[in-house]
Amino acid sequence: MATWTTNTTTTDDAEATPLQKARDKILGVGWTLIKILFVMFLIMAEFCSVPKLEDTRSNPSDIREEMDSLIRSGTTRELELDNDDNADLTLYNTMMTLVTNMRFGDFELEGAKAQEFWAAYAPEKKSDTTLDYIRFQSAERRVLLRYSNGIASEITMEFDDRYLSKTVVLNYGIFNGKILSWIGWKLVGRFAFGYPCYVTEANMNGNGINGDVTIRKFTIRNQVFSWSFSPGKRRQIENITGHWVTREASV
Repeated sequence: MATWTTNTTTTDDAEATPLQKARDKILGVGWTLIKILFVMFLIMAEFCSVPKLEDTRSNPSDIREEMDSLIRSGTTRELELDNDDNADLTLYNTMMTLVTNMRFGDFELEGAKAQEFWAAYAPEKKSDTTLDYIRFQSAERRVLLRYSNGIASEITMEFDDRYLSKTVVLNYGIFNGKILSWIGWKLVGRFAFGYPCYVTEANMNGNGINGDVTIRKFTIRNQVFSWSFSPGKRRQIENITGHWVTREASV
């Protein structure tokens, strides 16, 4: 009976050449650098980006249809300002009465103090909103206030005895359980597409709105590479229409 034997020899892998070692080191450093730059971009996007405002110049009738559709879908009723029973006009009348009777100069509130004030003076229809900041300018009889309707929208109102503007910014960056969509918005959407911003303007008289209501749509995009630092989460774009800037410059 024949017996077969097999001799098996093993050889160690060839040692990497200096060129291969250099290449591997460069690739490793490059990948680490990419990860560092990505993290730095995220930090800049979150803390150092500045909102950039753009007028879409959309047709008012198209904007009105868009707003009505958002209201019907339950996005927020804060988009509406068009009748005498509206809570915004009740709020306007209350705040104008307060600022007209002030005798101690300007007055500001924010945080818990602002919410305490809001609970006392806000219309019943706005009981589910949160006041972030309010400023009274007694000499000009002008009021500015910012409040939020849950996490879905942020609202800024600014008015005096002759003019009212209301700005509603919809927050499309809400985490709704769709992690990929949320990451896509945070990394790309808010810079490429921005937040929709609806502005309602009205001339006022002692009896409410005088004439037609004007509506405009803007887009607020985050601009990362700017020499200006972010003004903070509480601060919003104020006097978006430039109404007082234009009026005061012409005086």
